[in-house]
Amino acid sequence: MSSKEETIKHMTGRLMRIINKHLRIEGQPIPIGDGVELRPGEIHCLQAIGLNEGSNLKSVAHVLGVTKSAISQMVGKLERRGFVRKERAPDNNKELLAFLTEDGWVAFRKHQDFHERHMHNLMDRLDEFSDPQLAATTAILAVIETVVDERMEEILTSGRPKG
Repeated sequence: MSSKEETIKHMTGRLMRIINKHLRIEGQPIPIGDGVELRPGEIHCLQAIGLNEGSNLKSVAHVLGVTKSAISQMVGKLERRGFVRKERAPDNNKELLAFLTEDGWVAFRKHQDFHERHMHNLMDRLDEFSDPQLAATTAILAVIETVVDERMEEILTSGRPKG
């Protein structure tokens, strides 16, 4: 096995560990205050709506990389809990637009603060890397994402991966 192949295997192994750790984090409830908790998917939905206030559900689904059906269910749940409100689009009675309520904005800001704190930590730690190193890493991640997209498409269209 070549050194390059070993490096790629090591890199993909590390990426898998990062993904698994991230999935564990995504399974944990996030305290919003006064005994209220949201699941990460719910808070990310609020974040997508807050950053795209008044978007239709299809657009919110696209931002999150989920189906329109999944986002419709999530928005309905968040609406029942008082974090989101839906309105009919003025020019299309079938289209629903999503907005945050006052409680939704409180949760949104709390989560934004959390992300900003962690982003500053990451930025500080990555500051030692040069722009070309960061650009190369971005290019590598783009290739990995393309391979994952192709694998996902293959699974979705055939029901199972080939090979």
